[in-house]
Amino acid sequence: MALPTNPQQWIQPYGQGLASLATQQLGRPIDVGAMTAQVAGPGAFTQAQQQVTADMGGLGSIQRDATGQISGFTGGTGIASFQPYLQTIQDKSLLDPTKYQDYMSPYQTDVINKTLAEFDKQAQIGKLGLGKTASDAGAFGGARHGIAQSEYQLGSDANRSLIHSGLLEKGFGVGQAGQAAHLANLQNQAKFVPNLQAGLGNLYGQMGGAENAYAQALQNQLAKSNQLAMNLPMDRIKQAANVFGTVAGQVPGAPVQPFQANPTYAGIGAFADLQSLMGART
Repeated sequence: MALPTNPQQWIQPYGQGLASLATQQLGRPIDVGAMTAQVAGPGAFTQAQQQVTADMGGLGSIQRDATGQISGFTGGTGIASFQPYLQTIQDKSLLDPTKYQDYMSPYQTDVINKTLAEFDKQAQIGKLGLGKTASDAGAFGGARHGIAQSEYQLGSDANRSLIHSGLLEKGFGVGQAGQAAHLANLQNQAKFVPNLQAGLGNLYGQMGGAENAYAQALQNQLAKSNQLAMNLPMDRIKQAANVFGTVAGQVPGAPVQPFQANPTYAGIGAFADLQSLMGART
């Protein structure tokens, strides 16, 4: 088959082909959302930090929507992380002044009874000694003997009472000290545990920051890749149109501005520029 003798006759189909390709590309629907960087949601460490903070604030378990964002809380009491310690204080009645008895020695009664029994035994022995002394002096059963026995008994009873009260007071002190120690231990824990939780939350926050930065970088890169994939066909058509225009301008007998003779050719570059504008570059 013989080639066309008019230069414009054999180069014109290439221009028409480029125009057709440009029209096809412009007719394709554009997914702007795919070319727009999305916001990375909270990662696992960030969610863990948020839950620790919610626990410290007494807000309960965090509720989230489909995107992972916080939508509410459930099960909170508002007493924060002090709640278990306050509950223990209430359950144990540690502020009840009579609860010292729970911290007294379970052997205290036995100790008191045995101590007083031994005291009574020794007091009886001492009382018998008074009779022997009075007998040796020939005053047994007399007034002096009776007075001595009375004074001895009064002194013995007083000493017995002092020993008894001393043992009770010691047990009371031990019980009070035990109650106070338990309360102080809970107070120290109530201070220590929230500080420990805060430190853990800070650590989660640092790890969550790096995690979210990486996730956001992936979102940005994905958007750029989609932009490139969307614009690449039109960029290639535009490059081909530039080559076509250069070649057409150098063909013998072709006009200096070959595309002005045919509106189809002139529109190729405009199509490419319009496609770039619709590409929603970010």
